[in-house]
Amino acid sequence: MATVVFTVQSGRDPSRISSPVTGTVKDLSTIGMSVVTPKLAPDGIHVMYDTLMVTRNRVDATVFVEGDPPVRVSGTVVWFRGADEPRGAYIFGMRFDNPAGEFEEGLALK
Repeated sequence: MATVVFTVQSGRDPSRISSPVTGTVKDLSTIGMSVVTPKLAPDGIHVMYDTLMVTRNRVDATVFVEGDPPVRVSGTVVWFRGADEPRGAYIFGMRFDNPAGEFEEGLALK
């Protein structure tokens, strides 16, 4: 559906930010999206929690929908699991901090 490039920021140490990871948006709405990714913990920073599973980490992403300008979103991951395809990939669902109104018009057309 769309390409996404995201980084993960540690909730415990906000100065720790992963290198960018490229994934694919599977589902997209104005309040959140699901992303298929080859990495669930880029640079050792898990998309959902810190290593003690106490503090939520943050995800900052840029979504590239064909024909539209890129949209930057941020939020927290609310679920994750292994993806069915491609083999060895993962999928996670994230909720945006602020509804991304930039997606509304494009979503209505698709």
